[in-house]
Amino acid sequence: MAHSYIYKKIFIAIVLGAVAISAGSCYLLPDEEEVLPAPTVKATEIKYTTVKAKRKDIEKKIVASGTVTSENKYNVSYEKEGGTISEFYIHTGDNVKKGDKICLLETTEIEYQIKLKELDRKRALLNTYVLLEKDCTQAEYDRAYVDVELLDIELEKLYKQRDGALLTSPASGTVCAMADIRVGDYASPGQTVATIMKTENLYIPVKPTDLTAFSMGQEVQIRIDDEYYTGEVFMNPEELSEYKKTKKEKHEKSEEGEIEFENDTIYVRFKDEAPTNTVGQLADIILVQERSENAIVVSNNLIKDLDGETVIYVLKDGEKTAVPVELGMKTGSQTEVISGISEGDELIIR
Repeated sequence: MAHSYIYKKIFIAIVLGAVAISAGSCYLLPDEEEVLPAPTVKATEIKYTTVKAKRKDIEKKIVASGTVTSENKYNVSYEKEGGTISEFYIHTGDNVKKGDKICLLETTEIEYQIKLKELDRKRALLNTYVLLEKDCTQAEYDRAYVDVELLDIELEKLYKQRDGALLTSPASGTVCAMADIRVGDYASPGQTVATIMKTENLYIPVKPTDLTAFSMGQEVQIRIDDEYYTGEVFMNPEELSEYKKTKKEKHEKSEEGEIEFENDTIYVRFKDEAPTNTVGQLADIILVQERSENAIVVSNNLIKDLDGETVIYVLKDGEKTAVPVELGMKTGSQTEVISGISEGDELIIR
């Protein structure tokens, strides 16, 4: 009976403990969070940079630059004897006439020798007069006069040296270049002191990227500063090959001032008379290969490839739209659009 009482008390205690734990556990659970509505995402409007399609003329052309020179060019130099430069009479760009002074060599020593020889000749000539007064024989007079003649020969040589010290222009023209020689420098025989170009038969040698585009007699534009002139091709690599072959067969030698043609160069001359002041100036040779007038022209960077199709992106009703296009003439920076784009269309740059 006593044991039964004890078991009952233990059972009641266990039940009460379980109830207490169950009741306490309710306070350990977190409170349920309030459910917030999902945020609303507003679409951002895309802004494009565009340019309007316009009509203009387009040209496919080759441009090459060269210096205006003359078919008659003379390199002026001392031929036999050199010397120290004492004076210059010209500068680059000067216009000269045939016979105008170019420069002068130092002649102090020559002048001194000439003075001595002239005195020696005077003394030898006086000696012949003395012999005549003494009624000398013809043989005595002739022998004395030989000294005069010998001095005449020496003086003639000295006079030529003095005259040769002055360098003159062989033709009328423009001084297009001067050697890097100053007063006090030594000029060697054969060394070019100045280059003279005749201001006629002017031409421009150029080295374009495509030599084959220039045919003999082809008309081109010559641009000097902002002035335009008409020119024509008078020598190209193909013609030069035949020219050299013919010249070799005929054993012809090059003449002074003749053009020294090069294989990688196109030669263009003025069709009409060119201003003489263009000698030595830089000129552009322009060969127009194709031309289209009043065409829709776009920048090459607007042309895209989309799945193998050529397109240009156009802004239509605020949307970026790929428009298939047909292209025409193309230059280094621009292309003609034959169809697909109309004047005034908004072309998307980015």
